[in-house]
Amino acid sequence: MMTINVRLLGPLMVLLLCGAVTIGQSGADTESGEFPTPQLRHLELFIGPWSVTETHYGVRGEIVATVKGTEEIRWILDRHAIRRTYLTSTGTGVFRAEGTLTWSDAEKHYAGIWIDNASTSGFSTVVGEWNETERTMVFTLESPNAKGNKRRFKVVERFIDQDTRVATTFELDGSKVIKRIEVQYRRSTPCPAKIRGIFDR
Repeated sequence: MMTINVRLLGPLMVLLLCGAVTIGQSGADTESGEFPTPQLRHLELFIGPWSVTETHYGVRGEIVATVKGTEEIRWILDRHAIRRTYLTSTGTGVFRAEGTLTWSDAEKHYAGIWIDNASTSGFSTVVGEWNETERTMVFTLESPNAKGNKRRFKVVERFIDQDTRVATTFELDGSKVIKRIEVQYRRSTPCPAKIRGIFDR
């Protein structure tokens, strides 16, 4: 009969829940520094499961809705890109979205796409720039509207610490900048050894 050492259950669960996300799904040892390009190392900060609180704003800056959800971010394609799987629920409906992000060495910026189950006009293209000093990724999104015209958004995604980040989405309408959404992220399964190591570099 197999016996289990109870004292080992805690560390084992952390390894299964936390280590599996940061190592097992990457296809390589994340601490080895072996990324296809150095810029992809910054995306390691995003890896893992996150809980989401999403606040929506009206055109006058008033809060019009708040919803909860989750986001799972993992490495794909031998750590050439990350995949973001996003889900929120209002109780009457579920919003689902998938995104990918990689580094474009030719264009010298991060690039990706974002698609969801609410839009009928196609996907959004994503261009990102990382600010190491402020631990911030600034994204520009473009997506077609129902008439085929382009809508543009700016997303400022900032890491408060290793377990908390905030993303604020602004709609760019000519000369107007309108705050639309603010998303608070909390890491669902903190991985102190791996994530804090990145912040200590």
